[in-house]
Amino acid sequence: MNHDHSINWSDKVRSLDKTIRDEIGIEGESEAKNILIKVQTKSSEPIEPAFIVGEDEVFLDLFVLSPQGNGITSTTVLKDNIQSIGVIGGISAEKADPSEIPETPLLDDVDGLYQ
Repeated sequence: MNHDHSINWSDKVRSLDKTIRDEIGIEGESEAKNILIKVQTKSSEPIEPAFIVGEDEVFLDLFVLSPQGNGITSTTVLKDNIQSIGVIGGISAEKADPSEIPETPLLDDVDGLYQ
């Protein structure tokens, strides 16, 4: 019987983030609303970059950012399948200013399709 499901990954990630911040000299409380993580499961490629959106005794709910930067996928991981979680970094509240997010229209190539 695997007892990994007793781990509170949300708390563990916040603690890891704080430790990293202390070690590299970033003072003060973390302003990161979402801490980017890499989740290694027993069965697949690592899930990254992702952040935790919810957690219960059995499941860890994640939002995974797409590599192209144009979307977020919701996924749920069975906690018993998690081998490790690493902290990549944080997305702070300041960076969430919509004017700083580059707009990537999904259909910017639509003219080329009909030539």
